[in-house]
Amino acid sequence: MHLRWFLIFITLLFQNPPAGDSPDFAKKYQEAIAFFQAEEPTELTDSLARSLFLEVVSGAASNEIESWVLLDSYEKLGSLALIGGDLSAAVNHYRKGLELKNNQNILDSLFFGSNLFIGETYYLLSKADSSIYFLEEAEKLIPLKKSNEEASRLYNSLGVIYFESGNYTQAINYFNKSKNLIIPRESYDALEPYYKYALFSFMNNIGTSLLQLGKTDSALHIYNNLLGFEINKNQVYSQLSKIYLKKENPDSSLYFLDKIISPEYVNNHSYQNQLAEILLSKGKLDEAKTGLLEFLEKNGGMNHKVADFKLGKTFQILGKIAFQQKDFQNAVHYFHQSIIQTDGLFDNQDIFENPKEYSVGFATFSLVESLVGKAQSFIKLHEKENNQAYWDAGLETYQTAFDIASFVGNFYDNDEARIFLGDFVLEAYQEAVNTLLIYTDSEDKKTRIYKAIAWVESSKSTSLNIGMREKKLKKISGIPIALLQKESDLQFSISKIQQRILNENKEEELRVLQSELTDRRLELSRLHKEFNDIPDFVAQKTKNQSIDLNYIQESILDKNTLLLSFFELKDRVLLFTLDQDEILVTEIGDKETLEGKILEFKKRIIGYEAGEKYEFGGAGNVLFEKILGPVSDKLDEYDHLMVIPHGILADLPFDSFESSPSKFLIFDHSISYQFSLKLLESFESRDFEDEVKTGFAPFYDNSWKDENINLTQLPYSKDEINSLHGKSFISSEGTKRNFLETASGSEVIHLSTHALPDPNDPQQAFITFFPGDIESRLFTHEIYNLDLSKSALVFLSACETNFGSLSKSEGILSISRAFAFAGCPNIISTLWKAEDKSTAYITDRFYSHVENGLSYAEALREAKKDLLEDEKMAQFHHPVFWAHLVLVGSIPAKTYFDYLPVYLWIFAFILLGFGFLLVKNRFSNMSHSG
Repeated sequence: MHLRWFLIFITLLFQNPPAGDSPDFAKKYQEAIAFFQAEEPTELTDSLARSLFLEVVSGAASNEIESWVLLDSYEKLGSLALIGGDLSAAVNHYRKGLELKNNQNILDSLFFGSNLFIGETYYLLSKADSSIYFLEEAEKLIPLKKSNEEASRLYNSLGVIYFESGNYTQAINYFNKSKNLIIPRESYDALEPYYKYALFSFMNNIGTSLLQLGKTDSALHIYNNLLGFEINKNQVYSQLSKIYLKKENPDSSLYFLDKIISPEYVNNHSYQNQLAEILLSKGKLDEAKTGLLEFLEKNGGMNHKVADFKLGKTFQILGKIAFQQKDFQNAVHYFHQSIIQTDGLFDNQDIFENPKEYSVGFATFSLVESLVGKAQSFIKLHEKENNQAYWDAGLETYQTAFDIASFVGNFYDNDEARIFLGDFVLEAYQEAVNTLLIYTDSEDKKTRIYKAIAWVESSKSTSLNIGMREKKLKKISGIPIALLQKESDLQFSISKIQQRILNENKEEELRVLQSELTDRRLELSRLHKEFNDIPDFVAQKTKNQSIDLNYIQESILDKNTLLLSFFELKDRVLLFTLDQDEILVTEIGDKETLEGKILEFKKRIIGYEAGEKYEFGGAGNVLFEKILGPVSDKLDEYDHLMVIPHGILADLPFDSFESSPSKFLIFDHSISYQFSLKLLESFESRDFEDEVKTGFAPFYDNSWKDENINLTQLPYSKDEINSLHGKSFISSEGTKRNFLETASGSEVIHLSTHALPDPNDPQQAFITFFPGDIESRLFTHEIYNLDLSKSALVFLSACETNFGSLSKSEGILSISRAFAFAGCPNIISTLWKAEDKSTAYITDRFYSHVENGLSYAEALREAKKDLLEDEKMAQFHHPVFWAHLVLVGSIPAKTYFDYLPVYLWIFAFILLGFGFLLVKNRFSNMSHSG
């Protein structure tokens, strides 16, 4: 990828203050500036400028040079070295200038250029931490600058940094910001040549980011447009080639790559890597390998001493080729060299070693990919040679890949980027778990299963886990209240702009709003960087979050709960069962067959037609046998099942499975769900009568309709919230404002209203309040920002609040997930559109059972059973009327009664001890009497 264009396409010139120092140095400085700013610069003008600037800085100790002149001279020397390709010299010059920072005679704004340029130079040197540091220092000075050109260059450079670290969503925001600052709004043909080149570069960067996000059609649209620019067609052909390779169309990919004829372009790493990847995808392994090795030999790459992540990609491809050729020894070595070149700091040539210190470096995704390739190669070597050292090295290398991905994810500042990273790493988790379970002789069974379930659960809901943990840490990690308030204000502003965009039809107004949205998002990003300057906050959020299975078994699970954790591999599905005593794993079938049965089951339930009677013995019984049949004997020992679904099982109502051809599973067990073991906590039960309870029924006698949506009356919604026996907001009182004012102080919240999921953009899903217009809708991105840490339960009695797009690692991106993010430990939500009357019935019985002391899971089970056993509600016995309600929640904390058997044993031993002493004393007294 050629993102380094920004070093030459934006001018290095900055406005210089008028000179006023001693005549000799002032004259040399002005002469140097004249050569530096030559209209047609040549090697000679650059050389003369360099010599004169060196003479100026040589007089630094004489105190005859004004400080700002000295700073500017160092900056210009750095730029000349940069243009000449001497990156180390450039860094030295920029650093000399920045050492003047404590000089009170220099305005802070004058250090902007040196920070920007040294940051860009460190990028070229593959020094990620240094590059990020100096670019962020430049960003702090932006408010002092008045130049859009300078700001644009900085934002573009930051976009490049975000791109290389894998945060492609934020990279696009920075590229758009950079573009908006300097590109006039005229049509392309009306632009000056300078702006045409600039626009090309910005759109190229955006297109490349979209390609990395897998949005190939959007990227293709951009590059087809860029072909018409008649600028740098080689770059466009290269990107079109990558798009078609991503689309798994290697012939079209090679077609566009062959259009590149420039020797300079052909003879570089990027081109050769791209060609090799195409040949690899076409199965031409020897040709791909020979081409790369010849290129490396010609360019000294095999003995390259300085880390270069372009070279890291070359070694990675060689590793993939060697792996496919079953040359696993060389594969390990190639992948190890790729890790060294990509990481930039790690340089240990021992293949059994991996990076120990992690940072938010460049090419994060490529580094993880090479680590995974190395791990797989070690496992294959173990299989081939039966060497335990290779097995241990493989597992350790997998763990390093997962740890690096987890560490980097903590520094991503948006949910979308974290989810993308989680989905990317999931495939490696699947390979690692599969490895543990198929190589049965490598470790004892218990060790393998415990490690497998730890990896399984670490792969799930990573973004939700990070977001929830950060939310808690912000309150206790020393972040100033003023900064937290600023974050809240920015989040509110972003939400308002997003709502205005949804309601706006005029193209010009939309453009302005999109620009404002980008600005606010980048401002929020800068604020989050300030949070990361607080050591305690960073230390806590990057702290290892390994799963303590023993603690979960001993302190969270009770004797009545069996935890069922599912994990989807590429071709089959696993079921882990976990209780207080043991963890077992079972293979429950191949994925394709199971997927077909699940689809049939959903059609049977959701495809209900009025008056249809449910017939037992069909898909519900088949699914029970396939999914839970292998552990059915174990199920009989437990009252409560805690389900952690995955993949194709993500939105299944388990309680509507048929445990026999005439009985729903709900009659055997209470069932609740959780996102991941990482989020499983014990929940302190509270006195329901004393809790602050709030209910909303905005559509009890109200409706709303416009050209896009029809929100009907919900006549039974009033009954739902009346059964709560708390504060009620009905009809016109059920406003978004009243909800926002009461939510943070409520312990139980019941929302009986309308909701609308958005699988295409989960951030735009919403719950509706009175009256129903766009201003009264609570969007998912707003729910994320709520503080519901005081809440015990949110009951979302609205349509499809547990429905949304499916992330491979994160699960369903639903409205209910947003409430979990906001801090609520227990959420009842709906899988499909709810029927008003039956839901009101279940709600009433649910709260009655909770008031009588049942847990949320038990109360929901009993409420559903009440419905199914009530002959007056016979028309609602079909699962479509009750199985839609699911509880995502925590396990009630253990009470005295849970430990009672232990106490009884202790008491028995004490009594036994006293009895022994009494008998002993009696015999002792008898012997004395005798």
